Amino acid sequence: MSGGHVQAGISFNLRSRKVRPEPQILMAPLIDIVFLLLIFFMLVTRFLSPSISVALPESGIGALDDSPARTVTIDKEGTTFLDDQPASLDEITASLARDRESGELKLVRLRADSETPFQKIVDAMEAIQSAGIVDIAIETTSDEEEKQ
Repeated sequence: MSGGHVQAGISFNLRSRKVRPEPQILMAPLIDIVFLLLIFFMLVTRFLSPSISVALPESGIGALDDSPARTVTIDKEGTTFLDDQPASLDEITASLARDRESGELKLVRLRADSETPFQKIVDAMEAIQSAGIVDIAIETTSDEEEKQ
């Protein structure tokens, strides 16, 4: 016999096996990021100007309060909009009357281009008043806004 040790059929793996952890998505940072994006988009949409381009008349009086209100807009061609959606005067009256009856509406803001024929503004005011709304705020731009 020879002096060596032979072990038949057994193999030894002398390298240590490192167990790799399975990749994970951590939920806490993900929720934080989604929350920050939500806040960002809420703030951005709050400060966006209305989508209908209207050159408001000038006024030296200060800005209106930010109480909840519906907005009736008239562009310089005389087209009427209710909250940035095209609407006829009859549709505006019906929608405002529904909101007034439910108690959700007390004030309507009227935005009209400075070149809008005055009769169109009067017609819109009559439509608003026929819905039972007595508080109408006519939006203007201040002198300081025009200079900027």
